[in-house]
Amino acid sequence: MNENNKKTRGAEDCWFPVFHVPHDGAAFPEELFRSACVPREVFAAYHEAMRDKDAGALIPRSCRTDETVCAFAISRLLCDVERFIGPEETMERYGMGYCYEKAFDGTVIKRVTEELRKNTRTYYDAHHERVNRLCGRHRRVLLIDLHSYTGGIVPKDQLRAGQTLPDLCLGVDEQYTPPALARRALGAFRGIGLTVAVNYPYSGCYVPETVMRGEAGCEFAGIMLEFRRSAYLDETGGLDGKKTDRIREALRRLLLAWGCAF
Repeated sequence: MNENNKKTRGAEDCWFPVFHVPHDGAAFPEELFRSACVPREVFAAYHEAMRDKDAGALIPRSCRTDETVCAFAISRLLCDVERFIGPEETMERYGMGYCYEKAFDGTVIKRVTEELRKNTRTYYDAHHERVNRLCGRHRRVLLIDLHSYTGGIVPKDQLRAGQTLPDLCLGVDEQYTPPALARRALGAFRGIGLTVAVNYPYSGCYVPETVMRGEAGCEFAGIMLEFRRSAYLDETGGLDGKKTDRIREALRRLLLAWGCAF
């Protein structure tokens, strides 16, 4: 085997990182936004409260490429690409399926019609097709499902009496999150002083459709990192440079420890 073949095989054995950032988009396409039934400033305030504010800034700079970052540009209040389509989506009971009717506090913010659902699906399907294509290009894919949250928007029935909300909710899936990956993530983020809880207050991680159907043709591992905003933002809501740099470095080390090439 010549040296070039050795290098090629080594690259194939590495894991390829994909960062999924589904909830920090700020675009309001008119064909979706005209469904709003509250004033624009009220809708915008709910958007700001519920978005994953600046979550993409936590991605190590060396990983920020069109191939490694799959961010959704539209507000989650207009299209939530991490919801299932159909009755299996548990958030439908809150009026917050892929096509939101309500905000986190139960306020009706949109009038949902069949036409709106159809238009929303156009954006939803295009995003999922992109993620599926990314997974199809690589032999091994590590998907980091990147989110943020505030305590004020967590549904009350998901809170546990006496348990403090963590700096980082580590979302794992029984089938798609290898235990060794979860252990490495716990060590990496506890190592920088963050409090970390597994599957609390949220649970699971995003898994692309082709992976779930066994059609992706890649080895797949996924994990959700849902940071409490106070873990990386300052008191004004802007990025805290020191906090953000620590998280980026911990994430970079996690990727290297898992055998990612970037």
